[in-house]
Amino acid sequence: MTRLVTAVLLAATASAAASQAQQPPSLIQNGRVETRTGQSVDQEIKALASADPVWLVWRVPMVAGDRDLCQSFYDDRNVYARGYMMEWAPPGTGVAMGMPQVTPPKGPVQIEAGTSLLVLVRTLDGSVERVRTLADDCPIDAGGRTVNWLSAITPAESLRFLESLTRPDRVDRFSVSSRRNTANSALTAISLHRDPAADAMLDRMAATGDQRQQAAQALASTRGARGFASVQKLAAAEKEPEMRRTLVGALGQTRETGTPEALRPYLRDADARIRAEAIYWFAQRGGPAVIGEVTKLVEAETDDNVRRRGVSGLSRLPVNDSIPALLQLARSSPNAVVRKEAVSALSRSKDPRAMALMEELIKRN
Repeated sequence: MTRLVTAVLLAATASAAASQAQQPPSLIQNGRVETRTGQSVDQEIKALASADPVWLVWRVPMVAGDRDLCQSFYDDRNVYARGYMMEWAPPGTGVAMGMPQVTPPKGPVQIEAGTSLLVLVRTLDGSVERVRTLADDCPIDAGGRTVNWLSAITPAESLRFLESLTRPDRVDRFSVSSRRNTANSALTAISLHRDPAADAMLDRMAATGDQRQQAAQALASTRGARGFASVQKLAAAEKEPEMRRTLVGALGQTRETGTPEALRPYLRDADARIRAEAIYWFAQRGGPAVIGEVTKLVEAETDDNVRRRGVSGLSRLPVNDSIPALLQLARSSPNAVVRKEAVSALSRSKDPRAMALMEELIKRN
């Protein structure tokens, strides 16, 4: 009996969650929302094809992480608004250009707000002209348009459609640069899907094609441990110098516990550009535990750009870690480039200890 009750409760919870997922976001304002139940994005685009702009929106589970996908706006009176504007306000309407006219949600802030991803697609004559992604806690100013809410799009269908927008042989009415922008936006949308199938798509894109760099960065910044492992493999196998540098930089953007160790082999790479990228991120991801190691590497380095990047990486640590390290380099480094970079970083910090050094240097001169 207990198992039966539990099963019923779980089924009811799942049904309620599914029902909620089908509802259009309540934060769509200044427009009309029409719900459509088709299961194919392509078919819905074809059915709605028009010479006027058409907006389609659907929702999928979003990858875990702190994802603030909303936009912030300030007008010439320093009035603040948070939201997204589907269409720019036309001249002469009295509405501040680029300022969404939205009412913030009322009541207490929801702890679970923004855990789902909204995919917004704008089409003209049945061709995709724009792709945007928002969290579902972001107020949307529809600008008087009809918003077509696609209630039955699954994560698998969403990913299939978005991947089709990244293909180089895609044909539509827009320019090459416009298609490239759409492809990049589609890749970003793919990276924000919680569905594990997004990992395989990004792996393929990072291995070959025009979007390798963006795909690698997306794997590192959004896909957690799975993305971290993928970028490690890609970096170890890569031969092309510029792509190697990109992959090392992507490794630095991960925040996994193994990031410093993954970067360490590249600190002594034969290519100075690789060393520069590695030391910059190694200093930040390793934190206080690697300050001494970074300082020694900076002092022993023969390339000035690597020295600068190492000092720059140290300067981005919390002030109680960075200021003592920078002061030491500014006062005692035998290398003029290192001293100059450390003093420059200290001058930007506005820290009292740094200001004291600035006064000391002025008095010396």
